[in-house]
Amino acid sequence: MRRYALLLAFLLVVSLPSNSRGEIVQHFDAAGNLVSAPKKSLPQSAHRSQKYSVAQSLGLRPDVRYEFYPVFGRTYAEIVKSAEENGPYDRKSRKRQTSTFAWSLGWSYQLSYTTEYDEENDKLHIDILIHDIDLFYDITVTLPVLTDDSSLNDIEKELWKNYIAVILAYEHGKVKIVKDNTREDIIRRMGEVVYLMLDGEQEQDAEKLIERAVREETALIGKQTVMQIQERLDQYGKRGGGGTDPNVRKQSEEKQP
Repeated sequence: MRRYALLLAFLLVVSLPSNSRGEIVQHFDAAGNLVSAPKKSLPQSAHRSQKYSVAQSLGLRPDVRYEFYPVFGRTYAEIVKSAEENGPYDRKSRKRQTSTFAWSLGWSYQLSYTTEYDEENDKLHIDILIHDIDLFYDITVTLPVLTDDSSLNDIEKELWKNYIAVILAYEHGKVKIVKDNTREDIIRRMGEVVYLMLDGEQEQDAEKLIERAVREETALIGKQTVMQIQERLDQYGKRGGGGTDPNVRKQSEEKQP
């Protein structure tokens, strides 16, 4: 009997007339602001060339875009100094970084809804369903690249490899913070956007008002999510020291057997 009741309830739900607003796309920068969605592109394939072989051998992620800046030197110490002096300038810290991390978050979803007019109270009740949620991330990591290692001996080459490995591990830790456990929380919060009530006189503009209300709710979810992620990134940076931390060189040297 219980199975029959559940089946009947399911059939009633799926048979309700519904309206669909099609795909809605929103994109947020690292401050949580709504921005125009960038053109979708694959991570740069330039790192497959020979001069980036050190970074590639350490495991570049397929879901991250990598950019490189050249460093020079005849010894390991000179190359590290070149990275520390010529890395990208960070406006926030007002320092040069040996590596940088940039990210943004976006999503698309489908919006469907059903309406019921309450004549007694002159209200329009709307049941909302956000579905087919697709998240996308735009993550860029900038790294130093040594274009000519012919002057280095084997020990110095290994030191440089370890130096890049430490930086990559640090930056990939940020990637995990941005992407791990994000999807479940976003889907859960969007699933809580289920109801809206309008005045009866607004019925004529209901479609536009419903979409606007849902967009505002999901924009708030996006801003709060980005701020939470950014807070975790800031805490991680304080613990890890960031790309200018002198411990990067120390850790790379400690890897040497």
